[in-house]
Amino acid sequence: MDYTSHIGRVNGDVMTQAHEPLNIMDSNQADYSTTTKRGIYLSKCLAFIILVIFALALVTASLLVYNYAACPQIDTLANVTKYELCHCDQSKLLVLPLTTESSRSVIPLDTTTHSPVPNVLNLWLPTHVKPEKYDIKITPFIYEGNFTFYGEVIIDLVVHEETKEMTFHGVELKIHYINILATEDEHSVYIVRHVEDVERNFHILNLGSTLEVGKQYVLTIKYSGLLNDNLHGFYRSSYDEKGVKKWIAVTQFQAMDARRAFPCWDEPALKARFTISIARPNNMTSLSNMNVVKREPHEHLKNYTWDHYAESLPMSTYLVAFTVTDFKNMTNDKFSVWARSEAVQSAAFALEIGPKILKYLEEYYKIKFPLPKIDMIALPDFKNGAMENWGLLTFREISMLYEEGVSASTDKVHVATVVAHEIAHQWFGNLVTPTWWRDLWLNEGFATYVEYVAVNAVEKSWNITELCVLDIVHNVFQLDALNSSHQLSVEVSASEEADAIFDKISYGKGSALLRMLNHILTDEVFNAGVTNYLNSKMYGNAEQRDLWSALTSAARQSGDFDADVAVVMDSWTLQTGFPVLTINRNYENGTVHFSQERFVLINDTVESQRSPIWWIPVSYTTASEKDFSSTRPRLWLKGERALSISNITMKSNDWFIANIQQTGFYRVNYDQRNWKLLIKVLKDPVRFQEINIINRAQLVDDAMNLALTGRLDYRTALDVTSYLAHERSYVPWKAGLSALGYIDTMLSKGAHYLEYGHYVLRLLNEAVKEIGWKVSPNESVVTSQYRVDLLASACHFEHPDCLENAVRMYTNWMLAPNPDAHSEIHVDLRGIVYCVGVRAGGVREWTFAWERFRVATAPSERHRLLSVLGCTRSPSLLHRYLEMSLRNDSGIRKQDIVRVFSAVAGTAIGQPIAFNYIRANWQRLRTFVGSLSTINLIVKVVTRRLNQAHEYEELKRFVTEYCSDLGRPVQQVLETISANVQWKDRNYNTIVDWLKAVDNNTS
Repeated sequence: MDYTSHIGRVNGDVMTQAHEPLNIMDSNQADYSTTTKRGIYLSKCLAFIILVIFALALVTASLLVYNYAACPQIDTLANVTKYELCHCDQSKLLVLPLTTESSRSVIPLDTTTHSPVPNVLNLWLPTHVKPEKYDIKITPFIYEGNFTFYGEVIIDLVVHEETKEMTFHGVELKIHYINILATEDEHSVYIVRHVEDVERNFHILNLGSTLEVGKQYVLTIKYSGLLNDNLHGFYRSSYDEKGVKKWIAVTQFQAMDARRAFPCWDEPALKARFTISIARPNNMTSLSNMNVVKREPHEHLKNYTWDHYAESLPMSTYLVAFTVTDFKNMTNDKFSVWARSEAVQSAAFALEIGPKILKYLEEYYKIKFPLPKIDMIALPDFKNGAMENWGLLTFREISMLYEEGVSASTDKVHVATVVAHEIAHQWFGNLVTPTWWRDLWLNEGFATYVEYVAVNAVEKSWNITELCVLDIVHNVFQLDALNSSHQLSVEVSASEEADAIFDKISYGKGSALLRMLNHILTDEVFNAGVTNYLNSKMYGNAEQRDLWSALTSAARQSGDFDADVAVVMDSWTLQTGFPVLTINRNYENGTVHFSQERFVLINDTVESQRSPIWWIPVSYTTASEKDFSSTRPRLWLKGERALSISNITMKSNDWFIANIQQTGFYRVNYDQRNWKLLIKVLKDPVRFQEINIINRAQLVDDAMNLALTGRLDYRTALDVTSYLAHERSYVPWKAGLSALGYIDTMLSKGAHYLEYGHYVLRLLNEAVKEIGWKVSPNESVVTSQYRVDLLASACHFEHPDCLENAVRMYTNWMLAPNPDAHSEIHVDLRGIVYCVGVRAGGVREWTFAWERFRVATAPSERHRLLSVLGCTRSPSLLHRYLEMSLRNDSGIRKQDIVRVFSAVAGTAIGQPIAFNYIRANWQRLRTFVGSLSTINLIVKVVTRRLNQAHEYEELKRFVTEYCSDLGRPVQQVLETISANVQWKDRNYNTIVDWLKAVDNNTS
């Protein structure tokens, strides 16, 4: 996630064409311009009926006057007194009483109906009419108890197909006035009826005359809405400064929430130019996509100022953004960073690295950034990590603020990569936008890939390209191995489905496939194709086939690759999952046999017979060659299930490794003899380094996951992990700890967890001694993360030295005169020390950490403390922590609820507590959170440790009764737990026997 002016027309031509603002005080109705009809003659009977209706209308009107007289309603900013509360503090402003129920409307019953549309499959708007320009004027009222806004939008439209209907989007907006003006002859189009299709968020206007092809029309709508607290649309946020609660108003429109802030054609393909005007209190500041061109006092509201922004370039509605805050800023050329006054200095690193990344990407894309400025703003409440709104990048505070001595080195990397991701979007996503959410991965996959490329270019010492394999390959394999995974290019037929595809598949798999394609084509060809793609689709929309076409042309011009990129890549983007490449060698005649099938956690015999096939690029090397630098494919499986070759030169006792630097998005399995040859070289304390560091990580990850699915004997896989005892590089260790972590979870509630702990501690022992607790000045981020992961694992398995150091530091921290000074605990180690201190202690230690959270202001420290508060072994404290996450006065922000549930459910003690809690508080949880995507994440994190048949049955009943509307994500949860149950039945005894044997051999 991630985003000629009409201003004069509001007070000029349109407003003088008999379209004066409706006085809602008098009629409480929406106004439509109508044509005057001539007189008619009535019979006595008809006259009597009309008289009766008129009498009933008088009674109804009297009731309406009684109900609404208590407080005047808006008169479209025509008279300031109508904003004032007539019965309370007049320093506060009030817009019309609102309802957030989409089933209600202020349009009269005789002209408005609500049309439920069951089983909606098509979310697309009709194509008869399209917008060209929006002129938006919006006034937010950011006052306690009155979080509302009033807006006026004027939209220039062009008719592409003759129609007597106009359809646009709007959600939770009260429409007070609608007018359609034909610009050619300046006449208003009669509106017969307004229908609200609630399920699809459509507003449908039935018209009295036909809109003609090629002609232009102007739609004017005046409306009001609610500044919600659900972190989407136009919403409110707050923060405390020196004991004072302050409110701000901000936007988040991706994927389908611009319609919550203004009526619009809310589809990514319907690009238009936007002229935005924001009314804000004089003591606050507004921001939007473009630069301010004019400021002037508000014509009606004292102490309010209009900020008028320059007209934008053509862009999609989801990229529109505006904020009203009292934040402070710092500036560097065209860059400005904004944050709370107490936090703005922590934005210095983002301000430093942002221009470097922008400069690099201008050279990378070979296209200059087209806007005059970039604002980056850190928001206290933000559902996503960040959002790429064109020219106004919005961030969660943890993703933009870095404070030396308070934030860990990994926080610095996080800020750099998120900033790079959002700046990469300014071209891939903003300049060229997918036609529909089906190809979201074009946005997110590319930005994810480029974030590593860009950060590596400006921070070479971080070696971040090694880390990307862990993030975008290993991490994604886990989700994509489910039968309930989804295609990369996937149909979206509901807003919930659009939210659901913002997942590891769109981000990680999309990125991994682009990385694979880059290695197939080479940097030069790949970059040339991307530049051609962007130039050809600039300010427009595209589908994945447009990218394939540009890359194919560039590849054929180079002469090195003559295949159609679409044929190759469609096999990866239009099919669910990924393959495992199985390699069997004939050691007598040297023939090597390659075969492919889909890699899934749960094997279904019927499905496996219909397994898809891919175009697989195969790079490889042997013990004789040891060439780990050549990543281009040496052979292909061109959509064929198997292939045998006999021209590979190697000795019978040479090891063979495929998928060099794991550039291909697939796993590799070998025959048993080749696995033994690989294990032999890995276990050699010197020779293991003959194998590339990424391929060592690949061997561990592939072996353990092949065993997890029954494709490789667990004894062989665990033999591969045993080499880690002499490994001293981070990437293989991280792969090993992640793979072993699954066994940890599966055994944690069993009788033989102790043997497993002994095994992992033996692997860790020497590495932990070498890395130690002392952090060197100017240490690399990879070394820092290596230390953190090793020490965290050692403390998890109660390594004596680790526990002693951590408990001592936590105790000293508690006894310090000023505990918030953190004099002894290095910032990179705080997460470990805090967790051990809370876990080893009781109520006193937990309460101390909770109080530190309550007073902490740095986002990184708050996030760290939120995670460690779940480390306690006290069930009552864990339950209390969950309860506090659903209270508005606890200090835990709604955006952090998933972190709380994840922390509690991350231990064998806390997991059943968290699962039972959501079942007992399901409706309350859903109401409080308000977001299906967040609910899905909570269900996922609280169930991931389940692995017994009765637990799976309980989960299935819960899902059937309460979660049927959660869609694909909850089905993925069910499949994951089913796989856990099958795994335990199939592998538990084998692993326990292996661990006992190893334990006996080393005792």
